[in-house]
Parts: sequence; structure tokens; C-alpha cells
Amino acid sequence: MNKPLLLKLWLLLALGTVALFWAIALLLDNTERELSMLSEESRQQLLDWRDQAELLSRRDPSQLALWLQQLRQQEKVWVTVANVRVDSVDQTDLKARFTDGFILGRSIDWPIHLYLDYNPVMDLPFVSSDGHLMIELPHRLRPGDAWRPLKWLLQLLLPLCLLLALCYLIYQHLMRPIRQLQQAALTMEQGLPHQPLRPAMGQRQDELSQLADSFDQMAQQVQQQLQRQRQFVADLSHELRTPLTRFSLALDCLEQGIHTQAIPQRLRQETEAMQQLVANALTLAWLDSETESQIAEQTDLPALLDTLCDNARFEYPDRELETDYPAELQLNCGRTLWLSQALENVLRNALRFTPVGGRVRLQVQATECGWLIRVCDQGPGVPEAELQRLFDPFFRLPGAEHYGKGYGLGLALTQRLINACGGRIRALNQPGSGLVMEIELPQM
Repeated sequence: MNKPLLLKLWLLLALGTVALFWAIALLLDNTERELSMLSEESRQQLLDWRDQAELLSRRDPSQLALWLQQLRQQEKVWVTVANVRVDSVDQTDLKARFTDGFILGRSIDWPIHLYLDYNPVMDLPFVSSDGHLMIELPHRLRPGDAWRPLKWLLQLLLPLCLLLALCYLIYQHLMRPIRQLQQAALTMEQGLPHQPLRPAMGQRQDELSQLADSFDQMAQQVQQQLQRQRQFVADLSHELRTPLTRFSLALDCLEQGIHTQAIPQRLRQETEAMQQLVANALTLAWLDSETESQIAEQTDLPALLDTLCDNARFEYPDRELETDYPAELQLNCGRTLWLSQALENVLRNALRFTPVGGRVRLQVQATECGWLIRVCDQGPGVPEAELQRLFDPFFRLPGAEHYGKGYGLGLALTQRLINACGGRIRALNQPGSGLVMEIELPQM
């Protein structure tokens, strides 16, 4: 079970519960022990009575009896002075065994049970004689008056405080990364760069750290998508500026009365060029931003290539197009229209950059994972540093205008269409001169 956060919560609750019961038991035990002992004032009062009784017993027993009577009335307790003498019937020496003598009541050093419903009799031995002052502990001297309310307080308030502290720790443990996620979302909403959340969580490894990883990936993809969209709009505006300028100049000529046969033709050309540019741009933007469910269409690849090659030979009769592919080949890799448009773009690019009299080779061969389509031309090739940029929207190599008019959207659109079909495309320079386009398509 890969649920580290749940395990941590279980462990925290288990340890917290054990610590709670242990702390309550320990605190109750220590508090009861402390409250069971006589206070220093009570001890001193009992010792003073003992000393007074011992003094009177030596001077005048009648005065002792009078004093005991006064003490009984004053404290409303039972009190007397007794001599304790214990003899063994078999002449055993008890003094050797009981060196501290015998005691009939409770010593002032002993704890007083807080649960007794009566006051115990305290036994205070005389210092210099065998007499004992035996007195029922006055209620005002009895310890533990605050024990019952204090016990309820410890049993209720202490667990409540500990549970609140435990809940606060759990809350902080859960809310700290959530606050960071919230702050990151607000930062993105304001259009500011996203700072990765994962480093701020340190060594934390649980569901919330996984959420932070997913959020970082999502934020990075969103920022990249926004950057591509901004760049796309800027490039599209730049590309539309030139045909619009020529369109405006042609309209100026018509307004000034300059009528030639070339002006309507120029207006039609620029209109068609802008329509094609906008159509390609919209298709590219849709493929970049939308995730459509794959529609697996059965594609007869040889028949499709036959049609594309016939159209290419008709358009470029002064170039040689050599083909090598099986007579029967069925694919299930998305929409046939997407694949057709992508292959047509690659094939027309190869023929356009191949000089007159040159040769373009189209080859299809099987691989372990599907099929590989290679289109080799005899054009000038591409600098190695620029190979990856061929698939960027609106990218054109210096001098590409000599090989025909274009806006740099063909290969970018081709890559998106091939990716939508589940394949991938790459560009390679072949030895000597020329460019090779390799398209890998899955078999199913």
C-alpha cells in the first residue's frame, strides 16, 4: 500500500494516543502523591501539639487532661495520650526487630489517602518518653481538598489540550504544502513565473509531495504553452503584415485609377496566401491545444502514397521521384486525412528544395515497432544546429525564399499531425548533400 501520508497519520495518532494516556496517568499519579502529603504548616501544628502534650505529661497529668479536653472542643476531634508497650509471650526481643518502636496510628510522614471518607488517626511519638499523642486529623489540616476538582480538570482539560495540540500538528503538516500550492496558483494567476514547489518540501515523500510534483509539471507545461501561444501570435502577426501590405498597395493603385491586369491577380494571390496561412495556423493551434480521442482509421498506405506521388510528379515534372514501398500495407494510426497532409508536406518540401533534374527517393520499410518512411532529397541540406528548429512554427532558413514562397508552418504542422497519429518525425543530413526526413509510424 503506497500511502505514506496515511501511514504517517496512523503513526502520529497511535503515538499521540499512547502519549496521551501515559501523560494523564503519570500526571494523575504524581499529583495525587503530592497532594496526599501533609503540608509543612500541618506537620508543624501536629508537632507543636505533640510537644505540648509531652511537656504537660511530665509536669502535671491533670493539666494534660484539661488541655486534651480543650483541644477536643476546639478542633472537634478525638485525641488522647497513650503509652504503647508490647511484650512477647515467648520472651523474644522485639526491640531488636522493631528498633523504631510500635505505632498505633499514621505517621505524619505517610501519605493520607484522598479517597477515605473519614479522617485518620495520627500517631506522634514523644521525643523523650514512651508516650504517644494520638489525634484524629482535623479536617482543616487534611490534605487534598482540591483533589476532586483538580482530578476532573486533569482528566478533561489535559486530554483536550493534548488533542488540540495533536490536531494542530496534523493541520500544520497537511496545510503547509496546501498553502504553498495555493500561493503558487495565485502567482500563476497573476502571470508571474512559477517557482518549483518540490524543493521547498525538503525530504518529504508522501501524497502531498506527489501532488507538488504534478503541480510543478502542470505549471511548467502551462507556462510553455503560454509562451508558445505568445510567440505564435507574434509570428503570425509578422507573417500577415507582408501580404496585408501588398494587399493595401494594390488597393491604393485601384483608388488612384491605376488599372492593370496584374492588380486583380495580385489581390487574388495575396487573399489565397492569407487564407492558407490562417488555415494552417488555426490547424496548428488546434493540434497544440486540444487532446482529441484517437480515431483509429484503416489506412491503405500504398494507395495513399500512389496518389501523393502522382500529384507530386504532376506538380514537379522536372524532378525525378523514386519510390520503394510494399504493394500491400495496412495501418491503424489515426486519421487518414492527417497522415495524408503530413506526407504531402514532406514530399513537396523535398521536391521544392531539390534542384531541377535532381532526384527524390521515397522508401518504406518495416521496423520492430511499425513502419519507417524515409524521404531523401538532393537539396542544400540544413546546418546541424538548425535541424531541431525546422519544426518550430514560422521558422525559415536563410535563403529559403529562393526555393519558393512559404511561411514556415509546413513542417511544424507536419510534426503535430504525425504526433497525433501516434508517430514521430525527425530530420537528418545525409552524407554529401541533401536532407532525410524519417517518419516512424506504429503498426497498430
